Amino acid sequence: MEHNPILNALIATEHLVDGELLVNALRKAGYSVHAEAVAQDSALQEQLLQQRWDVLFLLPGDHSALLPRLSLLEELSLDLCCIALGTPLDPQGLPLALPENCVAIAAVDLGSTEGSQQMLHLLHHELDGLLVRRQLRSTNMAMKELQERYQLLLQSASDAVAYLHEGLHVYANDAYVALFGLQSPEQLRQHGFLDLVDPQDVQQVRDFLRQCGKEPGDSCVFLGITAPHSLSRLSLQCASSRYEDEPCIQIIVRPVAGNIAQQQRLQQQESLDLLTNLLNRTAINAHIDQAIAAGIYENRRSAVLMLRLEDFAEIALVAGKSASNLLLADVARLLQAQLPEDALIGHYGDGEFVALLPTQSHFVREQALADLATSLTAALQELAQAGSRLEMAVGMAIVNELSPSAAVVVGRARHHLSVRSQQGPAMNKEDAYGTADDMFHRLEAAFANEDFILVFQPLVNLKEDGIERYEVRIRLQDRDNLIYPPRFLELANQHGLGEKLDRWVCAKSLQLLRERDNPALKLTLNLTHNSIASPQFLPWLYQELQQERIKASQISLQISEMDIMSSPEQVRVFCEQLKVLGFELSITHFGCSLEHFSYPALEDATFVKLDKCLLENIDTDVSQRDHLNTTVSSLHARGLLVVAPMIDSIDLLPYLWQANINLVQGNCLQEPSASMDFRFVQDEEITLHSFHQ
Repeated sequence: MEHNPILNALIATEHLVDGELLVNALRKAGYSVHAEAVAQDSALQEQLLQQRWDVLFLLPGDHSALLPRLSLLEELSLDLCCIALGTPLDPQGLPLALPENCVAIAAVDLGSTEGSQQMLHLLHHELDGLLVRRQLRSTNMAMKELQERYQLLLQSASDAVAYLHEGLHVYANDAYVALFGLQSPEQLRQHGFLDLVDPQDVQQVRDFLRQCGKEPGDSCVFLGITAPHSLSRLSLQCASSRYEDEPCIQIIVRPVAGNIAQQQRLQQQESLDLLTNLLNRTAINAHIDQAIAAGIYENRRSAVLMLRLEDFAEIALVAGKSASNLLLADVARLLQAQLPEDALIGHYGDGEFVALLPTQSHFVREQALADLATSLTAALQELAQAGSRLEMAVGMAIVNELSPSAAVVVGRARHHLSVRSQQGPAMNKEDAYGTADDMFHRLEAAFANEDFILVFQPLVNLKEDGIERYEVRIRLQDRDNLIYPPRFLELANQHGLGEKLDRWVCAKSLQLLRERDNPALKLTLNLTHNSIASPQFLPWLYQELQQERIKASQISLQISEMDIMSSPEQVRVFCEQLKVLGFELSITHFGCSLEHFSYPALEDATFVKLDKCLLENIDTDVSQRDHLNTTVSSLHARGLLVVAPMIDSIDLLPYLWQANINLVQGNCLQEPSASMDFRFVQDEEITLHSFHQ
């Protein structure tokens, strides 16, 4: 139930030997057991009231004793698992009705393996339900305490705060009630908000509330009726929210002082970037956070574009600071001209720009993104110095109810940009499954229908070490066809479904490890960018390992070098968690970037899977073979194991042996299949005698 669980078990039995057999079976299953046995009903009641128990076992014995014990459980209304070993019968031999959370299992022989496994399977299921109920109560209590603290904070706030539903007050704090000269919140509820606005400003305020949330930070100045026959100039700000599970508008009303126009101009200037006159990072993040709130409360979806001026650092180094600043200003004007009028554009830092726009925009399609990147790159050439070329790369992420924060959404867009840059035009082609939007709807249906399947490909050690390693991959089954990850994986990342996909893969893989019960079997699981950025993923995975009784050393988590380069801070936090929990790290696509030896994640890795570019033509190109040997030697010097993937020809194995590659993976050994049946110990040997210069 927890890390290193202690199971508090109370055993109601007439025969102490039966209790000892049960405790031994629990301890063999990995539980740290604190158990006590009781025979008398009075002792049972006393134990149940004095201590919190996880499970009560009713062992076979005198059937006449079961009825009062079951009645006692109903009377005490305790939340614990109750397992009766043997069907409870009344004096007439009929089955007894069991209280809530009490289950019965046919009498089993606890001394046999089959009997113990049957009992443990039921126990595991019941403990899972108990854990969920306890966590739910804990969460509800925490939410109640948080709501109480929030209510106290609202009441003590100096600002006038209220919640409106369809123009009516559902809540207002004391400062709000006092501002409008009313005696109590009950008196306030007799008035709609517009009743407190001077008639000449009612339409202006109504229009402002209708647009609530679209422009975070905006305010509306109006004349408010703060007392009979008295008007005051007030400033109104609003945001979409919820109050007692009802969709509402939160409003903050403040008295206006000083030069209003000047204050509004100053507020606007604080949100602008001085170099580009676009929104600054803080302001565009605030807009994205508001878009996330709209996705949660109003089911509205938006999109975030990441636009990056490629090689900006080198441009700034050559051209100088002043020239690069002027270039950024020109690029900002270009983006304002090229993007839709309703797009909110911000300068995110150096050569990065972020745009927030509605999803009904055509830019949510991959082809439209490619066209935008081409159009911007063409327009940039007018700004380029003679003999140089400027390029703009584009990535996108969806803002919806699954988006945790602005920083994560921007990180997803940056990751998508990196993937598009790496894969090139091939990523933008449509296939038999239609557009990206069609594929996304197919992906949503796949979760509901369990249309995913797992396939496994072995990683073979060129020097036998007794370990059976497989890499786990996912496929989407569509009627008689299989859809491969490149078609849907990045789409899942964009919409925030990558972590959900990874959790499904991990849960199924752990289930297979438990069923096989083979300590020599190790699985490599690929993770999406969503899981790397999620602080909840690794703790969830570790808890799943504990429940399945699997060691963390049997799992290698594999991340791409592209993810490392696009989100270095998120990867750093991920690696810190990884190290604490004891998982092995594998880095794939190693060598696809120019700085593949410089990132810190390499220090935390156990395996490195080479990018295919390092393995091209090694059988014919001596310089390429030397480059491979040098790379592998450098990785070995860091204590890393090197994997050569995508080996389709058996003739390449001698070259890999000579380069001291540790593990080989490819279709020449075995294609990905639904079963793990590869023979890791072969009769043949691969030696240098088979190698020819």
